[in-house]
Amino acid sequence: MFHTEILEMSFTEITQELMLALCALLFWTAPGTGRKGGFEFLAAGFFACLLTRELDGLFDTISHSAWLWPFLAIAAVAIGNAARTAHRRQTLQSLGAFMRTPTFAALATGFAVLIFSRIFGMGSFWHQVMGDGYQRLAKTTAEEGVELLAYGIWLCASFEYWVKCRLGESWSSQTATS
Repeated sequence: MFHTEILEMSFTEITQELMLALCALLFWTAPGTGRKGGFEFLAAGFFACLLTRELDGLFDTISHSAWLWPFLAIAAVAIGNAARTAHRRQTLQSLGAFMRTPTFAALATGFAVLIFSRIFGMGSFWHQVMGDGYQRLAKTTAEEGVELLAYGIWLCASFEYWVKCRLGESWSSQTATS
């Protein structure tokens, strides 16, 4: 299970999956002080969708791209709940307030790092860099390591969100522009 190669059942992959699951769980269970609703569903749904995609190796035993169906179901429920008339205004207000916080900046940084990991992990880049000495394991290790960094940033930001909700802190008092 925990071999040195970066495979679907490697220590790195399992750690990434646990991090995404914790991110989703932290947003899903964020203690409410009247804010609970669409925003938390959206954030938890986002991380749950990423987790589903990360688990593609397990879903592939069912059929190729089987991860897509739970991914779409989670996305539909999260977006549907956030867009419901009862939650729409609260979702937009919460999202707007959250986007002005350092926690959002951390999530955005993690997203930028994740995009970088995808570009950095392109096989064509590694073939050019390594030439005839190309080793897929080197490429995969580098890509998965940067991806792990992105998920670590997200986990820290998710935990910070949960703690601030637990302490009952208002997002308006935590904005980066204050």
